[in-house]
Amino acid sequence: TFQKYGGIHEKTYFDNCVATNAWDVRNTLAKMGQTVDKKKWGDSSATDVNSYYNRKVNGIFIPAGILQQPFYARDQPVARNYGSVGAICGHEMTHGFDDVGREYDGDGNRNGWWTPQVVANFKTRAKCISDLFSSYEMYGEHVNGRLTLGESIADSGGLRFSWEAFVAKHQPDNSAKRLFFVAMGQTWCEKTREKSARASILTDEHPPNKFRVIGALSQFEPFAHAYKCRAGTPMAPKVRCDLW
Repeated sequence: TFQKYGGIHEKTYFDNCVATNAWDVRNTLAKMGQTVDKKKWGDSSATDVNSYYNRKVNGIFIPAGILQQPFYARDQPVARNYGSVGAICGHEMTHGFDDVGREYDGDGNRNGWWTPQVVANFKTRAKCISDLFSSYEMYGEHVNGRLTLGESIADSGGLRFSWEAFVAKHQPDNSAKRLFFVAMGQTWCEKTREKSARASILTDEHPPNKFRVIGALSQFEPFAHAYKCRAGTPMAPKVRCDLW
């Protein structure tokens, strides 16, 4: 308990920080030499509306908090579930093969397991995605495509994997296909202050949500087919980034 380190008190904020940090350090040191618990959730909880991939344990974590509307519900169209939480799950899985995750093996060790030729091909194809996102601009600031590459790769993979599963299992008509893409786009709806958006462009490894949607869907041919976008238009470019 924290009592061993001085306890937690209402009017001693600094001392509380020292006590909790000391507890955290001792608790972490006590795990040295022990088998890694690959199911431990770390700092997150089941109520978080979030999801993540932990490359050190090669595992994805999908809290119960995100398994609710509008991301998921048993009684809403399956197209919405696949387009939203399905793409999110695929996103986290793809992190295991992004520009950093690819360096970790199945046991979570940083042990490059791809051949040099595969790595070279990956970097060439990934550069297309990096360049694409660097072309996007918001409030006079360009997105840093190299900074956001891992998340952009994960968005691309998550979209593709969820789409393929959706089509294979449900053989959707065009209306359902469109709903899948609407759900994917609505997943990233947000309202952001300009000052916050500017700061995020400089520091956040995630692209602005607007470009997460436009960037992923413009490079995904089934979207253009579903909405009958003319070839050569922004959402149906003649040359697309193709990593997977």
